[in-house]
Amino acid sequence: MSSELTEALSNPGPHTVDSLAEKLPHFSTSVIRDALEALAAQGVLERIEEPDQQPAYQLVAPERYAQINLDVVKDPAARFKNRVR
Repeated sequence: MSSELTEALSNPGPHTVDSLAEKLPHFSTSVIRDALEALAAQGVLERIEEPDQQPAYQLVAPERYAQINLDVVKDPAARFKNRVR
């Protein structure tokens, strides 16, 4: 995980899309929103609904993170590079 991403997520939250977008300027808000929703669906984050505000996300179960041992960026063609011809 990049140091920028590690630093942004070192605080367990709650985080909003906008608060993370300030810390992660190289990621679009739509990508951040999708990632937070995916982590909430895995049970890693809890989505907190507050009236008249955007949803916030709180870290509740980091052990549920299914992709913890995967690289942040994967080469989608890697599985085809070592094929026998």
